[in-house]
Amino acid sequence: MKRILFFLFSLLVSNLSLGQNVDVRDTIHVAAYQNFDVAPFVLGNILRIDYTIDLLDAGMQKVRGCTNFSQKPKKEDFAKATAGGRGTTFILFIKEAIEQTGTFYIRVSVKASGETGGLNRDFYYLVIVDNPTIASALNIRPNYYFGEQGTFSFATVEFGEINAYSFKIEDGSRTVVAGSGPIVNLDTVLNNTEFVGKQLTITGMYNGKEFTFKNAKDELLKSSWQIAIDKPFLTEFSGWKTVAKEDKGEEWYISIDNPKDREFLFTYIGNTPTGFVVVKPKFRNYRVTSDFEGLVNGLTTYEAGSFSYLVLQINDDVYSGIPVGQSQDVKITLTFSTQFDNNVKKEFRATIIR
Repeated sequence: MKRILFFLFSLLVSNLSLGQNVDVRDTIHVAAYQNFDVAPFVLGNILRIDYTIDLLDAGMQKVRGCTNFSQKPKKEDFAKATAGGRGTTFILFIKEAIEQTGTFYIRVSVKASGETGGLNRDFYYLVIVDNPTIASALNIRPNYYFGEQGTFSFATVEFGEINAYSFKIEDGSRTVVAGSGPIVNLDTVLNNTEFVGKQLTITGMYNGKEFTFKNAKDELLKSSWQIAIDKPFLTEFSGWKTVAKEDKGEEWYISIDNPKDREFLFTYIGNTPTGFVVVKPKFRNYRVTSDFEGLVNGLTTYEAGSFSYLVLQINDDVYSGIPVGQSQDVKITLTFSTQFDNNVKKEFRATIIR
């Protein structure tokens, strides 16, 4: 009895013996989680057909059934296509994605009858699953300063469906940013004071799943990264001498007739691999005290350029009480809070000349 003609649109591979004769019809190399198509096969002159499709491991043990497939003619159209006892051409299409790496088989078990006889046989596809390779070097660091900008891509060479990529950024168990595609823009979290001092987790996914990939050194890495967002360092500039433990008490003269000697400039600065980041403080609850009673009435503030200013409001009546040509040692204390710090205390001293 003649076998039903069996046609494959892929190259035939020699039989593989694993304790039994295994008819391997194609070898497929894919990456884990990658969607792939099994080469379709065609049976001619078919009157009736039943089949099952299973995924097997390297030891030929069943892992699961394969459910993403289609046939032509469709099942509901098959009776019409074979009406009158005339056979039809049957085509089976299989799509798969395997999450684990290793060696697998897709087994197609066919029972069919046709005009020239019957067929009861298993056919196999050998599937070798490896980890995907990152397409370009990851431009991501473990630490960033507030105010920076950052973008990186976790696209791989093998994962070609751009819409299958997605990512999420989490603060603990809370998702704070989610998006599609393999490009992650960090600007939203890097410019939100809520996340300063925290560690965030970024997870890149393909088909909704985190995956393992190979870098240029063939190292295996997870598509998950942690970043910490640090506050920059508060820096001040003024004509006054900062009071410090190592202060040796050297003379430090200023003239508050000069408006610049009434100003204290503050900014946050952080050094980055490509330069530096500057963030202006947002002052609140600011006040000033002085050991020269009545000299300073209070503070005003404004912003200009990269700085926020605290400006001494001088009591001219008290200041004019200093004889012309004389001097007065003065210590002042500034206290304030910002978007990053609470109850900052800064002490300065100077000898005021008039």
